[in-house]
Amino acid sequence: MKSRFLITAILAAAAGWLVARSWPAGSAETSAERKIMLHQCPMHPWVKADSPAKCSVCGMDLVVGSSSAAATDLVMLPQGSPNVVGVQTAEVKKQPLTRTLRISGMIGEDMSRHGIISAPVEGRIDGLSMNHEGQQVTRRQPLATMFSRTLLSAANDYNAALKQSPEAALLAQRRLEQYGLVWEQIKAIPQRQPDDLYFGILSPLTGVIVKTYISEGETVKEGQKLFEIADFTKMWFMFSAYEQDLPFLKPGQIVTLNAPHLPGQMLKGRIGFINPNLEAMTRSAMVRVVLENPDRAIKNNSFAEGTVEFDAPEVLVVPRTAVLWPGDTPRVYIEKAVGTYQPRQVKLGRSGDIAWEVLEGLKEGERVVTRGNMLIDSQAQLDAMAMPTESPTPASSNPVTADLNAYFKAVAALNLALAADDLTAANNALKKLPFAPDGIIKTPAPSATTDIKKLRQAFLPWSQEIANLALKNKAIDLHVFRCPMTNDLWPGAPANAAWIQLTKDLRNPYWGKEMLECGMEMKP
Repeated sequence: MKSRFLITAILAAAAGWLVARSWPAGSAETSAERKIMLHQCPMHPWVKADSPAKCSVCGMDLVVGSSSAAATDLVMLPQGSPNVVGVQTAEVKKQPLTRTLRISGMIGEDMSRHGIISAPVEGRIDGLSMNHEGQQVTRRQPLATMFSRTLLSAANDYNAALKQSPEAALLAQRRLEQYGLVWEQIKAIPQRQPDDLYFGILSPLTGVIVKTYISEGETVKEGQKLFEIADFTKMWFMFSAYEQDLPFLKPGQIVTLNAPHLPGQMLKGRIGFINPNLEAMTRSAMVRVVLENPDRAIKNNSFAEGTVEFDAPEVLVVPRTAVLWPGDTPRVYIEKAVGTYQPRQVKLGRSGDIAWEVLEGLKEGERVVTRGNMLIDSQAQLDAMAMPTESPTPASSNPVTADLNAYFKAVAALNLALAADDLTAANNALKKLPFAPDGIIKTPAPSATTDIKKLRQAFLPWSQEIANLALKNKAIDLHVFRCPMTNDLWPGAPANAAWIQLTKDLRNPYWGKEMLECGMEMKP
């Protein structure tokens, strides 16, 4: 009997072991490892449910989303929404970083080629070969004839010294050289006729007479100015470079210019000098460009404008439109899969025309969002608001309301349109401008117009008040800038007018493309 029970127990244990071996492995997962699929509203992400349902706010069907994703930094857009909002991405890759700096300034003479001819001794001007401005002269060309007792006496002493000794002749020759005579004039003295009482004043350089100070028959004293001569075969183009542009400029860079008096012609020169001293008010330095002018076609004191192109060797770059600036830390959104994105903080280097140099945070081959990243960022903020927290986040202590933040964002969009000189976009931004919350903005907002200058005139005082409000309050990630040259916009305009931006990439709405990067950031 006992043996029968023993056999039965052994058989049962064996059967249990076989059943355990054949049971699916997935059933052994703990509840912590099990992936629970939640449903959430695409318009109101904080509305969630464990099973299919409708949103309690708007009535839309809840879409499937993973609860595990909610615990990460991934941002998931509802199925199909990337196509709706037009999310676009670009590959992070290495390429030359190009930056174009637009400049304007004046073309003037090369001051190292400017000369003043003065009277070597006291005397009388008895003849003028050159008597008006604009005349071309060459080196050693006669400009005037002078009667001078001092020169006559020195010439007689030279003749006498020639008969004495070579040493005496050399001393007499040096005296004549100090009186302004050149060797050709000195060696001709022994052949001069007794009745030849005049000496020529010769040009020391080739150029153009830019100023005449004397008239024929005028008595002059030693050192008195007679002529000014300039050599226009080389010219200087001078322009102001703002502080933030100076790291991109260096001697030897090519500058391309066009001048109104030379239509259709492109002038090229190289940067010859960058002033190490900055102007205190404008925070800019003067840069000198040397222009070759062998045919003297470039006119003195003429206006010109152009560009300086800066090309860096191949570096890792990301499109400028991909970078968001929350505070002082730039970030981008990486596409992990279609509809799934991950924020990534990056360290940026130099700014190009269409791209930023990336120093840290990205790898070659990754894809970043270049269009629609503001919507993805908004979705990330909504997701963060929907997630339960044990303690209030720093953002919850922000004294600025969501309505005011939305107002600031709309104003920043208008700023960008004005900075781009895009009147249509500016008028559209005004149409989308929400009402200021609780009458907090006292200055009336500008109205749509067909004249961008009138729009800027109405925009300035309103923008000033908004910028001051943003500085006083802990607002969204805003940057406040001011321009020291706004008093030159129109008569009565104030200096140092301010504006707000969502990015650190300075874009001046008052001057637009004329001086796009004129300004500096203000701190609270």
